[in-house]
Amino acid sequence: MTEFVSAIYTNPHWVFIALGGVLLIIELLGTGGYSLWSGVSAFIVGLIAWIVPISWPFLWILFAIFTLIIAYVWWVWLKKHGGDKAEKGTLNQPQKDLIGISTVVVEPIINGYGRVKIKDGTWSAHSDEDMDTGTRVKVIAVDGIMLKVVKTN
Repeated sequence: MTEFVSAIYTNPHWVFIALGGVLLIIELLGTGGYSLWSGVSAFIVGLIAWIVPISWPFLWILFAIFTLIIAYVWWVWLKKHGGDKAEKGTLNQPQKDLIGISTVVVEPIINGYGRVKIKDGTWSAHSDEDMDTGTRVKVIAVDGIMLKVVKTN
Protein backbone atom coordinates (compact mmCIF):
# COMPACT_ATOMS: atom_id res chain seq x y z
CA MET A 1 0.00 0.00 0.00
CA THR A 2 2.80 2.42 0.80
CA GLU A 3 4.36 1.72 -2.60
CA PHE A 4 1.08 2.70 -4.27
CA VAL A 5 0.82 5.95 -2.28
CA SER A 6 4.46 6.69 -2.99
CA ALA A 7 3.93 6.09 -6.72
CA ILE A 8 0.95 8.47 -6.74
CA TYR A 9 2.86 11.10 -4.79
CA THR A 10 5.84 10.98 -7.14
CA ASN A 11 3.77 10.86 -10.38
CA PRO A 12 1.11 13.57 -10.13
CA HIS A 13 0.82 13.79 -13.91
CA TRP A 14 -0.81 10.34 -14.04
CA VAL A 15 -3.25 11.34 -11.32
CA PHE A 16 -4.42 14.38 -13.29
CA ILE A 17 -4.55 12.51 -16.59
CA ALA A 18 -6.63 9.78 -14.92
CA LEU A 19 -8.83 12.44 -13.29
CA GLY A 20 -9.36 13.99 -16.72
CA GLY A 21 -10.38 10.62 -18.12
CA VAL A 22 -12.80 9.96 -15.28
CA LEU A 23 -14.38 13.42 -15.66
CA LEU A 24 -14.81 12.94 -19.40
CA ILE A 25 -16.42 9.54 -18.83
CA ILE A 26 -18.79 11.17 -16.33
CA GLU A 27 -19.57 13.79 -19.00
CA LEU A 28 -20.56 11.01 -21.39
CA LEU A 29 -23.19 9.95 -18.86
CA GLY A 30 -24.97 13.24 -19.44
CA THR A 31 -23.91 15.96 -17.02
CA GLY A 32 -24.63 18.68 -19.57
CA GLY A 33 -21.11 20.08 -19.89
CA TYR A 34 -20.26 20.41 -16.23
CA SER A 35 -17.54 17.77 -16.28
CA LEU A 36 -16.23 18.46 -19.78
CA TRP A 37 -14.21 21.56 -19.00
CA SER A 38 -12.90 20.16 -15.72
CA GLY A 39 -11.78 17.04 -17.58
CA VAL A 40 -9.98 19.08 -20.22
CA SER A 41 -8.35 21.15 -17.47
CA ALA A 42 -7.18 18.00 -15.68
CA PHE A 43 -5.56 16.75 -18.89
CA ILE A 44 -3.78 20.09 -19.37
CA VAL A 45 -2.52 20.09 -15.78
CA GLY A 46 -1.41 16.46 -16.22
CA LEU A 47 0.62 17.41 -19.28
CA ILE A 48 2.16 20.39 -17.48
CA ALA A 49 3.04 18.17 -14.49
CA TRP A 50 4.62 15.66 -16.85
CA ILE A 51 6.90 18.32 -18.35
CA VAL A 52 7.60 20.48 -15.28
CA PRO A 53 7.88 19.08 -11.76
CA ILE A 54 5.40 21.14 -9.72
CA SER A 55 4.17 20.68 -6.15
CA TRP A 56 0.73 19.18 -5.48
CA PRO A 57 -0.87 22.34 -4.04
CA PHE A 58 0.19 24.38 -7.06
CA LEU A 59 -1.16 21.69 -9.42
CA TRP A 60 -4.59 21.89 -7.76
CA ILE A 61 -4.52 25.68 -8.02
CA LEU A 62 -3.64 25.37 -11.74
CA PHE A 63 -6.49 22.88 -12.16
CA ALA A 64 -8.98 25.32 -10.63
CA ILE A 65 -7.68 28.25 -12.67
CA PHE A 66 -7.74 26.31 -15.97
CA THR A 67 -11.26 25.04 -15.25
CA LEU A 68 -12.52 28.58 -14.69
CA ILE A 69 -10.70 29.98 -17.73
CA ILE A 70 -11.86 27.23 -20.10
CA ALA A 71 -15.45 27.41 -18.88
CA TYR A 72 -15.44 31.21 -19.32
CA VAL A 73 -13.95 30.99 -22.82
CA TRP A 74 -16.64 28.45 -23.77
CA TRP A 75 -19.37 30.71 -22.37
CA VAL A 76 -18.04 33.67 -24.39
CA TRP A 77 -17.87 31.53 -27.54
CA LEU A 78 -21.48 30.36 -27.04
CA LYS A 79 -22.71 33.93 -26.54
CA LYS A 80 -20.92 35.06 -29.71
CA HIS A 81 -22.14 32.19 -31.88
CA GLY A 82 -25.78 32.23 -30.77
CA GLY A 83 -25.66 29.12 -28.61
CA ASP A 84 -27.74 30.74 -25.89
CA LYS A 85 -31.22 29.99 -27.28
CA ALA A 86 -32.93 30.75 -23.97
CA GLU A 87 -32.53 34.48 -24.58
CA LYS A 88 -34.23 34.25 -27.97
CA GLY A 89 -37.38 32.84 -26.38
CA THR A 90 -37.60 30.00 -28.90
CA LEU A 91 -36.28 27.19 -26.77
CA ASN A 92 -38.26 24.04 -27.66
CA GLN A 93 -40.29 26.04 -30.19
CA PRO A 94 -38.86 25.06 -33.59
CA GLN A 95 -42.02 26.25 -35.37
CA LYS A 96 -40.86 29.82 -34.69
CA ASP A 97 -38.28 29.23 -37.45
CA LEU A 98 -41.19 29.31 -39.92
CA ILE A 99 -41.72 33.05 -39.39
CA GLY A 100 -40.61 34.92 -42.50
CA ILE A 101 -40.95 31.98 -44.91
CA SER A 102 -42.64 32.73 -48.24
CA THR A 103 -44.93 29.97 -49.44
CA VAL A 104 -48.10 29.26 -51.41
CA VAL A 105 -51.73 28.58 -50.45
CA VAL A 106 -52.69 24.97 -51.26
CA GLU A 107 -56.25 25.02 -49.88
CA PRO A 108 -58.11 28.30 -50.31
CA ILE A 109 -58.29 30.56 -47.29
CA ILE A 110 -62.03 31.08 -46.76
CA ASN A 111 -63.46 32.92 -43.76
CA GLY A 112 -59.89 33.35 -42.52
CA TYR A 113 -58.78 29.69 -42.56
CA GLY A 114 -57.01 27.45 -45.08
CA ARG A 115 -53.74 25.59 -45.64
CA VAL A 116 -50.29 26.51 -46.93
CA LYS A 117 -47.44 24.32 -48.16
CA ILE A 118 -44.09 24.36 -46.37
CA LYS A 119 -41.41 21.94 -47.55
CA ASP A 120 -43.09 18.54 -47.94
CA GLY A 121 -46.11 19.18 -45.72
CA THR A 122 -49.03 21.51 -45.25
CA TRP A 123 -49.90 23.73 -42.31
CA SER A 124 -53.15 25.27 -41.15
CA ALA A 125 -53.12 28.97 -41.94
CA HIS A 126 -55.08 31.99 -40.79
CA SER A 127 -55.40 35.29 -42.62
CA ASP A 128 -57.58 38.38 -42.35
CA GLU A 129 -58.49 38.14 -46.04
CA ASP A 130 -59.67 35.28 -48.25
CA MET A 131 -57.17 33.90 -50.77
CA ASP A 132 -57.34 31.46 -53.66
CA THR A 133 -55.15 28.39 -54.17
CA GLY A 134 -51.74 29.38 -55.56
CA THR A 135 -51.62 32.78 -53.84
CA ARG A 136 -48.13 33.71 -52.60
CA VAL A 137 -48.07 34.39 -48.85
CA LYS A 138 -45.57 35.07 -46.11
CA VAL A 139 -45.70 33.64 -42.56
CA ILE A 140 -45.76 36.49 -40.03
CA ALA A 141 -46.59 34.63 -36.79
CA VAL A 142 -47.11 31.19 -35.30
CA ASP A 143 -49.75 30.27 -32.75
CA GLY A 144 -49.33 26.61 -31.80
CA ILE A 145 -49.76 24.80 -35.11
CA MET A 146 -51.60 27.66 -36.83
CA LEU A 147 -49.63 30.00 -39.09
CA LYS A 148 -50.68 33.62 -39.51
CA VAL A 149 -50.05 34.62 -43.13
CA VAL A 150 -50.31 37.73 -45.30
CA LYS A 151 -50.47 38.07 -49.10
CA THR A 152 -47.24 38.96 -50.87
CA ASN A 153 -46.66 40.17 -54.44
